[in-house]
Amino acid sequence: MDQDYKAHFKVFCSEVREWEKIHVVGSLPVLGEWNPRKSFPLTKSTDEENTFHAIVSVPSSIKEFNFRYIRVMYLDPSENNTSEPIMVLSKWETFNNARTCLIGVESQDGVARKNITDQFGSYSGKTQITDGWILNEKESVVYFRIHGEALKFFAKSYANKEYRLKVEPFDVRYSEIDGDDVVNLPTPSLPCFSNTDLSVLTREDPIFGDQYFNGSVFRNDQDYLVFRTRTVSLQNLAFRIEFYHGEKRCALSYVLPSSMSGTHGATVSPVIGLSSAPVGHINVNYMIVKRNKYTDQNLDIDSMKTTFGRYWRKRNRMLQIGHRGMGSSYTKNIGQRENTIFSLNEAARRGADYVEMDVQLTKDLKTVVYHDFHVLVAVAGRDSPSSTPTAAGENKSLHEIAIKDLTLAQLNLLHFEHISRANGSSAESPVALSVTPSKTETDELHVPFPSLAQVLRHVDENVGLNIEIKYPMYMQDGSHECQGYFEQNKFVDIILAEVAEHAGNRRIIFSCFEPDICTMITKKQHKYPVSFLVVGATNRYMPFQDIRSDCSKIAANFAAGCELLGVNFHSEELLIDQKPIEIAEKYGLIKFVWGDDLNSKEVQKHFRDEMNVDGLIFDRIGEDEVLKQNVFVVENHNRSSLFARSQHNSRSPSMSRRCMSTVE
Repeated sequence: MDQDYKAHFKVFCSEVREWEKIHVVGSLPVLGEWNPRKSFPLTKSTDEENTFHAIVSVPSSIKEFNFRYIRVMYLDPSENNTSEPIMVLSKWETFNNARTCLIGVESQDGVARKNITDQFGSYSGKTQITDGWILNEKESVVYFRIHGEALKFFAKSYANKEYRLKVEPFDVRYSEIDGDDVVNLPTPSLPCFSNTDLSVLTREDPIFGDQYFNGSVFRNDQDYLVFRTRTVSLQNLAFRIEFYHGEKRCALSYVLPSSMSGTHGATVSPVIGLSSAPVGHINVNYMIVKRNKYTDQNLDIDSMKTTFGRYWRKRNRMLQIGHRGMGSSYTKNIGQRENTIFSLNEAARRGADYVEMDVQLTKDLKTVVYHDFHVLVAVAGRDSPSSTPTAAGENKSLHEIAIKDLTLAQLNLLHFEHISRANGSSAESPVALSVTPSKTETDELHVPFPSLAQVLRHVDENVGLNIEIKYPMYMQDGSHECQGYFEQNKFVDIILAEVAEHAGNRRIIFSCFEPDICTMITKKQHKYPVSFLVVGATNRYMPFQDIRSDCSKIAANFAAGCELLGVNFHSEELLIDQKPIEIAEKYGLIKFVWGDDLNSKEVQKHFRDEMNVDGLIFDRIGEDEVLKQNVFVVENHNRSSLFARSQHNSRSPSMSRRCMSTVE
């Protein structure tokens, strides 16, 4: 009987925080079969700093296996005497191709990798480390954003000074106030929270990292601070905001997540001075991200075997992305109804590499592909003869109603016009298409409001999908796109669950104008990448209140700090200022561009040749060109041809070196 192999693992990690450990996860049962919760723990070396090692047995029948290193921390909810510490995924290696061990070839005397020391996050000439997503039901990630006119002091001695802010988490069960000082009582051996990281979006380096001992400078209407903490006991977590003037702490404020209203919003907390009296207040925006509640129904979501969250293959050819399929049809004179199966497939037929579409939810929590938050519903008046069929609009008035207030059945039953027809504008509009098809339009592919699942099943599988998540925001004039919307976690979970069930091997990129939705998607899954949609400086649209979407430079910093794939920039601002492109390139972000300027072939050429962007999102894709194949079809064909030629010319059935390569 053949003896088992012995595989050695040894890795150096330059950054290991308190309570953190290194595990290895991989294709072998002993390595958890890509399940991070079943990963194999390494032992910290006693004679080599920040080095971890282990030896595992590998069956002799195994000739090759793959693996990744991960950084984890154990947090203790301390709910009762029997509660077990919970493993939280802190950082992990996110190369598209995991590490490979050809153990049948590499082993000597049955031992493999004996004298190899790996570098955490570096492999095959690449370095890529990414924050972990939420693995546990009890786990949450809390974000605090301090920006704008966040500070107000009514005590004169505190006004008109520059302050440094620091956010410190603590467990309310183990802290108390003694005079002017905070006294930390004896705590469990493991905390229920992680350190609090900081990202400053208005400075050169927006990447999350440790805070300074005396905090970071915050000036009203100048600085934008984002704080982030993981916890497994949200109900017992509190935050102490410390105010420093220079190196001296001069005031405190407290925020308790358990007292917040919902998982997303703003709270105002008093600022307490050295005399223990209120001297002002601070406004804090917050977001609490929870685990995707549908993840356990699809175990592949947590698998570390494959990840595309940070993966993008650079190509010489700029990608062409069909906007809503063949383009906006309700405000422009385009023959195909936008966001329908037909329009998306027509763009694919004309050679689109990706098609962009908009997804939102109905009242009964069904996904629908539609752009605007509202429609106009035709309602018959009292003077309309009840027994006489009427044409659309005859003896009927149009009333605005939100998609979220209609069930899917109602969307398929009632007659709708586009919101642009409000106030009688339909008579002057050159666009003939209504939202609801006429009785003569019988092709179901032209029907509006397809579900996300229908798109995933029926749109050409060779074309990539840019799924824009529609989530309403406040506008700069104080109005809101759609009040009373769904709670963010619930909203995102439903969409992600439908994608997980029906996407298969499709190429998918998520995007959204709401930056917190982008952050949330990255914390709930890792398979699909996210790109931040930004309006930037504009004279064409009402800007959003959120400065992250109002300024493309800050948008690029936000995307870099939150480890998004890239940014969908608005052409209007980039044609005036190219600095956002430079920031994106500095941090390796993928650069897409959208906007009406792209209707011009000259402008498209400018972005391709002068700005070297990765993709353009525009209307009427391929309409005035010879039909072509998208880049993925061409690449697949070339790979198949190359493989066929190599097979034909090969005299040996042995595997080629190219096939063994771990680099695509």
